[in-house]
Amino acid sequence: MTGESPDHPCEHGGNESGAMNRRSALAAIFGVAGTLAAGALGLVAAFLSNAMGRTVARPWLRIGPAQDLDPESFQRHLLRIDHDHAWIHQRKPLTVYIKDLYPNDPVALHSKCSHLGCSVKWDAEGKKFRCPCHGGVYDEQGNVVSGPPPRPLTRLDVKIEDDICFVRLPGDDQQDASA
Repeated sequence: MTGESPDHPCEHGGNESGAMNRRSALAAIFGVAGTLAAGALGLVAAFLSNAMGRTVARPWLRIGPAQDLDPESFQRHLLRIDHDHAWIHQRKPLTVYIKDLYPNDPVALHSKCSHLGCSVKWDAEGKKFRCPCHGGVYDEQGNVVSGPPPRPLTRLDVKIEDDICFVRLPGDDQQDASA
């Protein structure tokens, strides 16, 4: 007995059909993986181009009658704004403090602390905005008085038309998507 067996692929130079099956299986696996990777990159590119290339109109948001603005203290207003991110559309809350500092010269400030985004509260007695989270304090103009906030509160554009007060978030495009 010579030990040669025609059934054993290693002893006769290998089995070509077995090698081709492995090669074609690997080719199929790499082909599927490449297709999935290209598809994922395409989705990421579409997401980024949609999110980054879009200009967002900043509409004027209605607060209410200008005669209702209090010259003595800030009033808190809860508004809802449209927020689009990629293909998701939401209505998000926006808290605004507004006061008529001088006759017909209102100031409106966004309530979000510039430190970590907590909602500031108006302290009517101390005439300051206070952040309950980390002790940030702002004056009536929204400037930092003390604490960790790195910047003032965000000041909003304000206009009065036909005795109605409107505010608008600041942005790159100041197109009038108006009231």
